[in-house]
Amino acid sequence: MPLFLVTGLPGTGKSTVCAELKTRGFESYDGDYDHLAHWYNNGTGQPEEHDQDRTPEFLRTHSRDIARETVDGLAANAQDKSVFLCGDPENEDELVDLFAKVFALILDEDTRQYRLATRTNNQWGKLPHEIEYDLATIPIAYDRYQRLAYITLDSAQSTEIIVDQIIELI
Repeated sequence: MPLFLVTGLPGTGKSTVCAELKTRGFESYDGDYDHLAHWYNNGTGQPEEHDQDRTPEFLRTHSRDIARETVDGLAANAQDKSVFLCGDPENEDELVDLFAKVFALILDEDTRQYRLATRTNNQWGKLPHEIEYDLATIPIAYDRYQRLAYITLDSAQSTEIIVDQIIELI
């Protein structure tokens, strides 16, 4: 069986979907919580961990990526089962060929901003410069979803319905 990506902007429910997939017995990885995604220095290409101090300068000079070798390993493990990667690596364009299907979680912006402001499991998107950075990625992400014909799912629905839809489509 193949490797699938569940992507979306921050706050759309990727981690929650990942947890539900695990509950249902699927091998699922969260790019952040399973430590697959890392901050990379755009000048050197080397990973640098700075989870606590993401200043505006840091965000201008770094990207949050998942190494292709990591995704290659997940794809190799997916030979006899369905495997899910839930995350939104900034180098997604470089990885998309490794996935059998890509599901993009979409959500109206007011609800997404509310989720970012009130969530307690992740601090991303609470500081003004992180909000600015996040908002700048919206057109890039939505262009990718359309250009690469991702399967979009409304993440305002319950997690159970979203996962039901994903399972039906695989």
